[in-house]
Amino acid sequence: MMAGIALPFIAFSSIFDIYAAAIRESFFGGAPIPPETEAFQRWIVALFGPTVASWGVLMAYVVRAGTRTNDPSYWHALLLSVLAWAPADIAISLIHDFWIHVIVDLVAIIIIAIPVFIILVKKRC
Repeated sequence: MMAGIALPFIAFSSIFDIYAAAIRESFFGGAPIPPETEAFQRWIVALFGPTVASWGVLMAYVVRAGTRTNDPSYWHALLLSVLAWAPADIAISLIHDFWIHVIVDLVAIIIIAIPVFIILVKKRC
């Protein structure tokens, strides 16, 4: 959730330059791009931030509900959401040789899925 809140600020900061360089390399062979293209890249990343934040809120609710009710369906829903997102996101990133996204995706999967698996194994669900 915090990453989503930060994305609009990061998109318009110098931190974004590392990401923009990776985009240029993957999609433009490292060639310079028009300023309008970079402005669009920054805008689309900033716009994605609130989406990430909203999913963070939903995941926090699912974790809280799963913890309070002891109902494994919440944990299953969380794992299913990762399965709906991660393989396609990673595949699209690999098709475009965009390794920054693959790495970010793998970190997110580890942060989300491993604790859920541990909880489910402890509950034997």
